[in-house]
Amino acid sequence: MKALLNSLLAVVLISASACTNPDVVSPETSTAEKGVVKGRVVDNQGKPVANAEIIASSTDYYNKTTTAYTDANGTYRLQLPTGVAEGSYSASGTVTIKYHGKNVKMALYEENTRVFSAYDGAVRNFVFRLTGKRTADDDETATPLGGSVQVHHQVDNVVWENLELTLEPVGPLVDGSTGQTIIRTMPAHDYYLRDIPVGQYKITARDKVTGQQLGVTIKDSFNDYSPSVTALFTEANFVGDTFWEIVLLVNTL
Repeated sequence: MKALLNSLLAVVLISASACTNPDVVSPETSTAEKGVVKGRVVDNQGKPVANAEIIASSTDYYNKTTTAYTDANGTYRLQLPTGVAEGSYSASGTVTIKYHGKNVKMALYEENTRVFSAYDGAVRNFVFRLTGKRTADDDETATPLGGSVQVHHQVDNVVWENLELTLEPVGPLVDGSTGQTIIRTMPAHDYYLRDIPVGQYKITARDKVTGQQLGVTIKDSFNDYSPSVTALFTEANFVGDTFWEIVLLVNTL
């Protein structure tokens, strides 16, 4: 009897730990279940992410999707149709955050991109992070989670290979973290600085060889060039997009 009581106590303690410790994956979200796709969303520290949107999309029928949102523990559960003709599905996720008065939709890192049958179900977990690959299968040519700074320079006045940008965070980043100052030289054959954590930045530019400070402004802002500019990442393509960019102009002062 004593051994039985100890075993029951151990089960209770493990269950309680799974509910409170974000690093513990419970059986409910780790074992596949027929007709269901489920899983968990956490951040880089393993903390649960609530209100993340998970979409299961049919790979056989256009625009056929099912949507769920994570709870306070970061878990979600999507019931899928299980008819013979239902075919296969893929899962993707985003989280929307209110940042500087607007809704910022961020893609979630996908640990497993394999399609699955609706009948068999699947477990698909996601991570909310600001930089790095969007999926485990991405290579170096894929667009990362971070935003891009697109740079246009006045070719008569600015030597491209000498151009150095400094991005200093202004307040917290989109996930609430502090962020760090980023100093980058422009790539030789690319007009973009890529995989920058989305946030608001004070941006300056200089010629790293001569030390000359250069002028900067945001494209289409109609502002004059100045020694620095404070810029916020915006959607690269359309409202609700998960690709973010700043378009910067650089010239002499």
